[in-house]
Amino acid sequence: MKPRCPIRLLLLGVMLALATACNREGLPGLGSVSGTVTMDGQPVADAMVTFDGAKPGEPASLARTDSSGKYELYYSRGHKGTTIGEHVVHISTFSEAAEEENRPAHKETVPARYNVKSELKKDVKRGSNKLDFELTSGGEIIQPNEPEQPAKGKGKGKKS
Repeated sequence: MKPRCPIRLLLLGVMLALATACNREGLPGLGSVSGTVTMDGQPVADAMVTFDGAKPGEPASLARTDSSGKYELYYSRGHKGTTIGEHVVHISTFSEAAEEENRPAHKETVPARYNVKSELKKDVKRGSNKLDFELTSGGEIIQPNEPEQPAKGKGKGKKS
């Protein structure tokens, strides 16, 4: 007779490892993220908040601010949060009209240093993260749906 105990122990170990290392949907470790977006002390309503993936190949997490500037990130449908690590963050009020949602277009009101040329970075840890953004107005605002205008004064040299 051959001993069957080592096989049972091996199977039990594999099952335990799978149960503890993986979740049902194969999601990475997420931290929940919420906070408030203000500009010059006023809430920024209806803005898209995007946390780029912390690592190459990771998807972005998204949120839309409410009328009081509050947001909560979603990693995917039904899953709140974002991956653990440092993220570049983009905040934008621009949106194109969406007839099927009966939503009008909105122009960008947030300076480019917070969206298309973002300087914002936030570190997300396991558990709950309250990350507020206190933006200041001023500086270049880029409308994504308009052609880029040449910078004023460039290409025209003054004669001395």
